[in-house]
Amino acid sequence: MSSITTSTITDAFLVTGKVALVTGGGSGIGREAALVLAAAGACVVATDVNEAGLAETRARSEEQETPIATRALDVSDPVAVSRVVDDAVAEYGHLDILVNAAGVMIMRSALDVTPDELERVFRVNVGGTFYACQAAGRVMRPGGSIINLTSSIIDRTSPGRITYAMSKGAVVQATRTFALELAPAGIRVNSIAPGWVETGMTDQHWTDPDGTVDHDKRAAYVEMMAAASPLGVVGTTRDIALAVLQLASGAGSFVTGQVVRINGGSFMA
Repeated sequence: MSSITTSTITDAFLVTGKVALVTGGGSGIGREAALVLAAAGACVVATDVNEAGLAETRARSEEQETPIATRALDVSDPVAVSRVVDDAVAEYGHLDILVNAAGVMIMRSALDVTPDELERVFRVNVGGTFYACQAAGRVMRPGGSIINLTSSIIDRTSPGRITYAMSKGAVVQATRTFALELAPAGIRVNSIAPGWVETGMTDQHWTDPDGTVDHDKRAAYVEMMAAASPLGVVGTTRDIALAVLQLASGAGSFVTGQVVRINGGSFMA
């Protein structure tokens, strides 16, 4: 084994020359993951259904002088997902990293969920993850890494989130199965289960029906979520994005089939 230097440690976390595809890259954790991967040297293609969000991601990447390519994508469309993967390979020559961060959540009690709501959540959260893993797994070269975003809800659910909890549990099992089946090809597959992080998905907890943000309600909610962690703080999108980088880089080369919990100790497994 080679000697340890500052360079060997920092180099382990670089993804220079690698090509990364990030779904859900128009906001939240997906955006931050795309920006962090780009800063670490990757050629990044960020996708989302929200084209305005993608424009903001692209602008942020240009500000940090690591430009990101963006593509509009509905991950629930398997043909569109395959096309984006194939286009990335055609443009850059290969695909090394896939981050599945696209997702939706519908707040509804278990007895009130409609078939359309259940189908929509599964179409995006489960289908979207599956289609992207499948398309990427077919073209990735050895050393590739797939990271699927799940949620701490896989360990401890709460009322009103049944469809989201079910879908994220399915993503965990998909991750493990893909990890087993793609291991002979030298491709690693892991999931990250973030604790509570403020993103666009959480805005519904303090946004009134007319779109007005209730800042007092937001402050109280953040304080409540921070109290759930032994550290007394909530996470940030950067916390999760750095975990994505570790799994995507050489620093995570011996990690596959795992659920990595980044939650401030709010749940310990």
